[in-house]
Amino acid sequence: MTASHLHDPGFLDGNSPSHSFREVLSGTSSVSHFSPLKVSSCHVLPALLISNEELDALGARFKFALVKKFPGSRLSLESIHKFFFNLKLNGELSVIVLNKNNVLIKLRNDLDCCRVFAHRSYFVNNCYMELDKLSSHFDVCVESPIILIWISFPILIPHLFSSRILQGLGFIFGQPLKTDNATANGSRPSVDRVLVELDITKQYPDQIWLDSETLGYAQNVEIEVFPFYCGHCKALGHSKAECSVLHPILLLSPYM
Repeated sequence: MTASHLHDPGFLDGNSPSHSFREVLSGTSSVSHFSPLKVSSCHVLPALLISNEELDALGARFKFALVKKFPGSRLSLESIHKFFFNLKLNGELSVIVLNKNNVLIKLRNDLDCCRVFAHRSYFVNNCYMELDKLSSHFDVCVESPIILIWISFPILIPHLFSSRILQGLGFIFGQPLKTDNATANGSRPSVDRVLVELDITKQYPDQIWLDSETLGYAQNVEIEVFPFYCGHCKALGHSKAECSVLHPILLLSPYM
């Protein structure tokens, strides 16, 4: 990876000079198929209502974007650049400061995104960094429930060892990204593993139906290291039942 792979765009994408809205939007065909923006009110507030289709299209630019959170002091941009340079990623990336505690990392391909996001946290130059996946409803004040997790399909029928089938299995749970090396080269046929980006606030089955409707079978599913997520705190690491904010008595010593 060369230094040219690191960019610092002025505003999320590119370094275009400022223009009036008339100049920018005149002759634009890319938004013509969206519903018109609607100025209205919602929840007793003035509102700009945007169609789901347009929100999805806007979010597509950030398909491989991550947000680095710094609970304590934030690294300098120079240190962040150096950190990613040393990772020797395959594609380009952009580093954009969102605020004093959050930095947006725009990657350009799924493999780099998968590699960086899989660790969830890093400790660099005495600074602790947490990673969240950017989504259309991302809130910098809470932890995202979107994580990467390995899903196993033990004793999968050999003729189903196919990238197309394995990707399809991953789609049942979320966005499949890749298989592990043993699955890719067929060295461990007893267990196939797929890395999937999913929402841990949802419920997932431990069995799925596989093959045709008439000749299929119930395939076991194992989701590895499924973490707790507190819907009250919007944080990873504990459930609502273990939430000391909801249940302050949990903070008391059992010997008191």
